[in-house]
Amino acid sequence: MSQAQAAADPDDDALPTCKCGTDSESKFCVKDREYSFLRTLYLLWGGTSVPTKVSFRCVKCGETFEVTTSPAVCRRYIK
Repeated sequence: MSQAQAAADPDDDALPTCKCGTDSESKFCVKDREYSFLRTLYLLWGGTSVPTKVSFRCVKCGETFEVTTSPAVCRRYIK
C-alpha cells in the first residue's frame, strides 16, 4: 500500500463506536467519570480534579463502547 492510500484510509484515525454508530464526539455519548477517593475529597473541597477513568456510553443503545485511563484523555474531560 502506498503512502497516499494509507493517508486516505478513514479507518486509521476512526474513533471507537457502539453498535448503532455513536462515537465519543457525538451528542448521544455520555461521558462517565470516575475519581479516586482522594480526588473525590478534593472535589468536595471545591478543587478541580482530573478523573482516573473515563467511560463513553451511548444514550440510544446503552452500550459502553470505550473505557480509558489515559491521563491525556482524562485531562480533556475534567468536570
